[in-house]
Amino acid sequence: MRQPRVTTTSGRLLLLAGLLVLGTNGAARAADATTGLCRVDDEIAHARRAALDDAALTFVRAALGPEPQKAYAMMATEAQSTTSAKALGEQMGALNKTSGAFENLHVVHTYLVTDVGGDAPQTRTICGTLADDKWVAVASRPGADQAHVVVGAQTKNNDWAFTLWLTRAGSEWRVLNFHVGVSGIVGHTPEALVGLARQEREAGHPFNAAIVLATAQGLVNRGPAFQLGVVPAAQAEVQKLQLPAELQGKPPFTWTMQGQSYTVADAGLIGVGKEIGILIVLPQTTWTDEHDVDAKNRAFINAFIATHPDYSRVFNFIVARAVKPDNSSGFATVYENGKGFVKK
Repeated sequence: MRQPRVTTTSGRLLLLAGLLVLGTNGAARAADATTGLCRVDDEIAHARRAALDDAALTFVRAALGPEPQKAYAMMATEAQSTTSAKALGEQMGALNKTSGAFENLHVVHTYLVTDVGGDAPQTRTICGTLADDKWVAVASRPGADQAHVVVGAQTKNNDWAFTLWLTRAGSEWRVLNFHVGVSGIVGHTPEALVGLARQEREAGHPFNAAIVLATAQGLVNRGPAFQLGVVPAAQAEVQKLQLPAELQGKPPFTWTMQGQSYTVADAGLIGVGKEIGILIVLPQTTWTDEHDVDAKNRAFINAFIATHPDYSRVFNFIVARAVKPDNSSGFATVYENGKGFVKK
C-alpha cells in the first residue's frame, strides 16, 4: 500500500468534532505479530547513529528554512513522486506562519530497523521497552536498510515532533516518509493527558475528561509510519468515556445553562505559559461592538462556571471567543481562576 509521504498534524488542537474517532483498525499492540530487529539510540553503532541523526536534522532544518527544495532533494524517489518541491515549500511555509518560530531542534530518539522478514511489501517493527507504554511501532520493509528518527522542537507554547522514515540510497540516507505534528502542550505529553483523562473519568467528571482526551488524541498522531505505545491506552479511554450531553452529536452544540441557551461552535484545550485552559467558540448571529460582545462572553463564562464548577480541577483559565456572523474575526474574553476577568 502506498503511503502518503508528507503529512502534518495541525498545532490548533481545538476541534472536538473529531472526538472519539481514534479507531482500532490498524493500530498496533505490543503483542501483535511483527517482524524485524530494532536498535534504539545507544544500541546503534556510533558512526551509523551520527549519520542518521545528521541526515534527519539537515532535512528538518532545510524544510523549515528559506530553501525547502533542499529538503525535497533529500527525499527518496518514491516520496518525491507524491509531491513537489513547490508543494513542500508551501506546506512548510504555512506551518511556519501559523506555528511561529521553531527552536531547539534536536534528535529525540533514533530507531535502526534490520532483519525484516516476510513476504508483505510493508510490515511493522516494535521498538523500545514494553513497560509503561514506552514502545513504538514503526513501518518497515523487508530487505531495506532503514531507520526512523524523531526530531523534537519547541514553539511558544507547544512541543513538536518531526518523524522521519529513512531508507538507504547508495551512500546516503533518504526520507521515505515525513510527518510533523504537535507532541505536547505547555509540557503536557500525550501520556500525561491520557492519564489525566482517565483520572477525570474515574472521578465522575466526563466534561473535563472529554476535553483532555480530545487533545490527547491529536498529540498521539505521528503519521502513518510511526505509532506511539500509548495509542492503545488512548483507545481504551475512548471506549470507556461516556460523552457529556453538551458534547454529544455534531457541532454547533446548544448548551442550556441557568435558563439561557448558548450556541457553541467548538471547545477545546489550549496552553499558555505553563497553564492549560478551555477555549470555547461562540458564533454570533449579530454584531454591534466589542463592549456588547464582551458582556455576552462574560455572561457565558459566569453561567459555565456556575454549572461546571469542577472545570477548575484541571483548567486554570477559560477563554470565550465570540465570532462574527461571517467568521471574519472575533473577540475573546479571558477568566483566570482566583483572579477573575482579565482586563484588556
